[in-house]
Amino acid sequence: MLAAVSVTTGRGQLSRRLFRGLLDGVAPQLRWVLIGLVLAVTAGFGGLETAPAEDKSPQVAAGVPVDGGPWRVEVIDVRLAGDLPPLRRQDDKNRWLYVTANVTITANESWTLTKKMVRLSGVEGVLTEEPYDMVLYRDKRVVSRLHPNMPEKVAFFWEQSGDAPVPTTATVLVLGMTYRADSFSSERTWMEDEAVRAGVTVPVLDVRASPGATPSPGATPSPGASPSPGATPSPVPPPRVATSARPGATPTVRTSP
Repeated sequence: MLAAVSVTTGRGQLSRRLFRGLLDGVAPQLRWVLIGLVLAVTAGFGGLETAPAEDKSPQVAAGVPVDGGPWRVEVIDVRLAGDLPPLRRQDDKNRWLYVTANVTITANESWTLTKKMVRLSGVEGVLTEEPYDMVLYRDKRVVSRLHPNMPEKVAFFWEQSGDAPVPTTATVLVLGMTYRADSFSSERTWMEDEAVRAGVTVPVLDVRASPGATPSPGATPSPGASPSPGATPSPVPPPRVATSARPGATPTVRTSP
């Protein structure tokens, strides 16, 4: 059983893929015993933490759809921006990096694990592994749920430290999931497999001087919004007055709006 299993190197950690392989190869009644042994042996080596993913994925060009299992992602570009309210930076000198992509949910159900779709690689000083937020282009809303067979153009945001160098290129990694039986419940579902389906390396477009090019949440007012405070109303013309031409007649007043 162990002959076909390779150990993940780099940080001395036991990968989750190896752990699942061990579980799938033993009888159900022995699984909890194996779990205890693995936790005891690996406690001094970082346990079952996820080792950093190495970018050994196939490279594709921007605009090429990548199948991630329950989703399909088409990376368009990567941009660099400054202040984007209401998104809040940890420090005012930090920057926003965001990936623009077309995303389609190909699973049969709506999907909430939207931050599992993509990662940034080759960029120093990114504060989080997962995107900070995701915004719809069509109405500038922060969103965490997409629906089947309804393609959406979205932006995934990461905050980058202002002390890090400004990137000129970045690689977007499209992650995937596998539909298989869960090791504990045997129920078939979409499971994370730590696999990078493809990498897309593109130049980083600096749009800090062009705020209109950024899908800032709430940047576009909704139809029928109230006028801006302090706006000057249009003047209303006074009513016109007309009098009769007959001598001695009492003037007749007619007003028109």
